[in-house]
This record gives sequence, structure tokens and C-alpha cells, in this order.
Amino acid sequence: MSLQIDSTDRKILKYLTRDARVKVTDIASYVGMTSAAIHQRLAKIKKAGYIKGYTVQLDEKKLGYHTCAFVGIFMDRNSHYTDIVEKLNRIDEVVEAHYTTGVYGLFVKLYARDNDHLMQILNTKVQEIKGITRTETFISLEEPINRPIPV
Repeated sequence: MSLQIDSTDRKILKYLTRDARVKVTDIASYVGMTSAAIHQRLAKIKKAGYIKGYTVQLDEKKLGYHTCAFVGIFMDRNSHYTDIVEKLNRIDEVVEAHYTTGVYGLFVKLYARDNDHLMQILNTKVQEIKGITRTETFISLEEPINRPIPV
């Protein structure tokens, strides 16, 4: 289904990006519509695929993961891409993977408890995957910007 969103839909999406747990009545009040109309619009927006899902944003550090790292992965052949991604997906600490242009075949984001744990993940999990020839790791010192795409 191809749906063109209008300015009202954009207001709804913008409101949801602030807090996905917001009540439909609050959105209705903000937009100036009935709750039933908001429900209908949300159903159309979801069906059209504009909303991928609703998630909770966790504080990794409070959960004990103090090291955020980005890892550029070199593959011996791009034909190994699917197998490599499947194996990376089994590593709990890997939270994102991107098939990229440029120097790296894949670029992943992962969280580790500390630098020793990061080294263990890289040496015993990531670099052991068949098809990965080498990796290049960047440790994030701070995340000054983290926001959804503007609506």
C-alpha cells in the first residue's frame, strides 16, 4: 500500500517520536482531532510501513555496557555477506550492522562491558567468522547526538 502522508500524519509521527507510549487521546488533543480519527490514521500509517515498530531506548551504561564501538569489517568476498550477517546476528553485543560502500564491506555497532570484553568479542566471536579477513575498531567516547529522523 502506497500512502502519501500529509501534514497531520507528520504531526502524529512527530509526537510519537517524542514518546511512543503516549496516549492516543493526547495525540488527538495535540492535533485537534478525535481519538477515533487518530486510531484510523495510525492504522493507515502502520499498514503503509512508516512505523517499523515501537521500542524502548535503554541506557547501556546502566546495564553495565560502558564501551560502545564501531567495527569496520573487511570480507574476503562479498558473496559471504549473508552468512557473515547471520553469524553477527547471533552475537548479542552487536546492535546494528550496515552493508556499506567504501573501504568496509560491513560496519557494525556493538556494546561491551569494557575494553577487555570488547577485545574478547572481537577476538573470539567477530574475527572467527569465516569470510571476515580483518576488522578495524573505533571506540565511541561520547554520543552527543542521538535522535530520530525529522518528520
